[in-house]
Amino acid sequence: MSDRVMSTFEASVPHVERYSIDEAFLELSARNEAERFSECRDLRSRVRRHTGIPISIGIAPTKTLAKVANHHAKRHPDCGGVFELGDAGKRDEVLGATEVEELWGIGRRTGIKLRRAGITTALDLQRADVSWVRREFTVNGMRTVLELRGEPCIELEMAPPAKQTICSAKSFGQLIQEWDPLASALTAYLTQAVDKLRRQQALTSTMQVFAHTNRHRRDDPQHACSVLLEFSPTDYLPELARRAVQGLRPHFREGMRYQKAGVLLLELIPRSQRVGHLWDDPEQLEKQDAVMSVMERVNRRWGRRTLNLASAQDTQQWCMRQNRRSPGYTTCWSEIPVAHAG
Repeated sequence: MSDRVMSTFEASVPHVERYSIDEAFLELSARNEAERFSECRDLRSRVRRHTGIPISIGIAPTKTLAKVANHHAKRHPDCGGVFELGDAGKRDEVLGATEVEELWGIGRRTGIKLRRAGITTALDLQRADVSWVRREFTVNGMRTVLELRGEPCIELEMAPPAKQTICSAKSFGQLIQEWDPLASALTAYLTQAVDKLRRQQALTSTMQVFAHTNRHRRDDPQHACSVLLEFSPTDYLPELARRAVQGLRPHFREGMRYQKAGVLLLELIPRSQRVGHLWDDPEQLEKQDAVMSVMERVNRRWGRRTLNLASAQDTQQWCMRQNRRSPGYTTCWSEIPVAHAG
């Protein structure tokens, strides 16, 4: 559903930054306030028509002010879901009613420190001395002040920055005491991590594999195991799975009630920067790439995990419980609601 909302944005305006699953920054083409307001009202209606989701839009010359305007639009239904921080008088009024901790990029500790200095609202921070803010809160704090004054300091990111690490870890549906189901879970989690790795067009040369018991069950014996593995940069799932399982196996203790396991891929580099070694077999690397490409095509055509490693098969013992998961009405044929005519 999030992707459908974002796709509607991208079909409507030229520049969109997907900031999070439910937030985006857009660059509007309209030059005056009336046109911008009309453009955003149309966009809001289009999203509601395409997805059924009501959204709020804040308009401002900077990303920080746009976040403030968005919050104002959410809290004041009379805005109709769209609010622009345009003239200085309106801007000061809204900033004066905004607690400093509510600002984008101001955390709890920073908020406490600002309050000790007598800065309690966004308007106070806007009027603070820039040199003092930079000295006390680094360049990021200075950027926030300038953004509150209407000076853009944080550019739109058209392409999200590449991840430096990729983690896949989950709690088990039931506590695990045997190695085979834990190894199966590890392989499944690694499959998800490698899928993200390949979508990023990257390779990994370091992998951390871990598992641990439930520390909140104080009556149970406790154990945590972890291993760090290093190898030539690769994205070949079978080889990574073999290393992960063999690497953690000696540290596993039979009889312990393991609650969670996972993998962390580190030292990521772009595929284009792969440097070969003298002992590398070019033909073998080509075969590995071909295998991974076939797996991706099959799973893209017939659904996730249609083609998978045998050791990664789901079992009720480790699959995460999803009793409260909402049905996938818009993404899964088998979960479409059925209406019966009486």
